[in-house]
Amino acid sequence: MKKFLTMLCMLTCVLGLTACGEYEPTEMEQQKGNEAVSMATNFILPYMTSFFDDELVEAVQENYNVHEVESQVEDYFSLYISMVSQNYNISFGYDSIDVEGNAILTGMVSFNNTYDELGDIKTSEGFQGTYKVSGDEIIVSVPVTGTKTDSNGNVRTATAELIFTNDIFLTLKSCALNLDQSMGELMAKAAMDTLMGMMTVFAVLILISIIIWAMGGIPKLQAKLAKKPESKKEESIDNTIAQIVEKEESTEDDTELVAVIAAAIAAYEGSQSTDGFVVRSIRKRR
Repeated sequence: MKKFLTMLCMLTCVLGLTACGEYEPTEMEQQKGNEAVSMATNFILPYMTSFFDDELVEAVQENYNVHEVESQVEDYFSLYISMVSQNYNISFGYDSIDVEGNAILTGMVSFNNTYDELGDIKTSEGFQGTYKVSGDEIIVSVPVTGTKTDSNGNVRTATAELIFTNDIFLTLKSCALNLDQSMGELMAKAAMDTLMGMMTVFAVLILISIIIWAMGGIPKLQAKLAKKPESKKEESIDNTIAQIVEKEESTEDDTELVAVIAAAIAAYEGSQSTDGFVVRSIRKRR
């Protein structure tokens, strides 16, 4: 019984600490959060759904820079808010929307990338969003429904996430459309990521093994390259020696030839050679 009471007290303390950790927005932040939700659902999200077109997105990226996009979008929102307010006699509490050019450009790409799986966003029932205050940001989440279905026949859904600055300007600084995925799709994606990671590791290990194996042949290659100059040097020395010997032999042969010719001339004339050669008869010994 004591253990049960102890566990109950600990659980109560943990839940109490968890509740204390939740941030409670101020009245001013609540007002700004509701205003950010109104901007997102009434104007920004309907505007971003028009970028389900590859050619339109490419044309904007190629022909306009960040500052031009920022200026034109803000002018569009100001005009659109004014027209809606006058035609429907509605007061939104704001007459313009401040945006960052990068938020619009990245948002266009994000919305366009989900079109193949999500399809067109259903707008007949309007949009309902929620907000969360996180430091100097107000994060607005708006669930949307598409026209396409997944492999199980379920209608595709997504969540638009828009981040505003938590100040008097409420500037849109980020915009994205995240496709909701089922547990099976998440598991398949996790398995694919794991497989790709393992393949990358094995590829790196194989590459390292090849490098280590190649490094083992470097000393042999160095030794082989070192032997080639020595062998060439020895061959050149042998060739030089052979040429010298051949030259000496040819010189000796020339001297002997001169001596024989001189002896023959002396024998013919019957006189002694001027070079000191004496002609004698050759007798054959028996």
